[in-house]
Amino acid sequence: MNLVNQAMNRGRKMSKELTDDELQGLLAQHDEYKAQAEVLAGQMEAIQMSILECERAINTIDALETEDEVMSLVPIGAGSFVHAKLVSSDRTIVGLGSGVSAEMSADAARKCLNDRKEKLTKILEQMNKTLNEIAGRVQMIQAEASKQMQAKQADQAYM
Repeated sequence: MNLVNQAMNRGRKMSKELTDDELQGLLAQHDEYKAQAEVLAGQMEAIQMSILECERAINTIDALETEDEVMSLVPIGAGSFVHAKLVSSDRTIVGLGSGVSAEMSADAARKCLNDRKEKLTKILEQMNKTLNEIAGRVQMIQAEASKQMQAKQADQAYM
């Protein structure tokens, strides 16, 4: 149970003055929440990149379906490319995860990628909700810590 809840469970309201240890604990909790938010934001960025990759792959499948013969540059490593002609756009190899790929029709690949994109979007929405909850907690702690610090400064001014 966090220090905010502990103080409230002892019958204190948050507007009452906290002890120095409780205030330090509150500030530590603030730092912990901020660190969690930073990690979550990084994970969200990676998921957004995966969603964009799915969209690009879907758009490429759509674009290739209308073309008979396509010339392309194929990466061969070390920033080098080779000119190539796409001979068949009706079959696609899709990464399934854990280093496993499967060859499938363009329609099946599109469906697989759309399903993945939808799952990633739902995960991203849930992570955004969690990030907003953490941000709310951080703001609450910041406001309370600020009040507590002002109260302590006012008390010291009268001494």
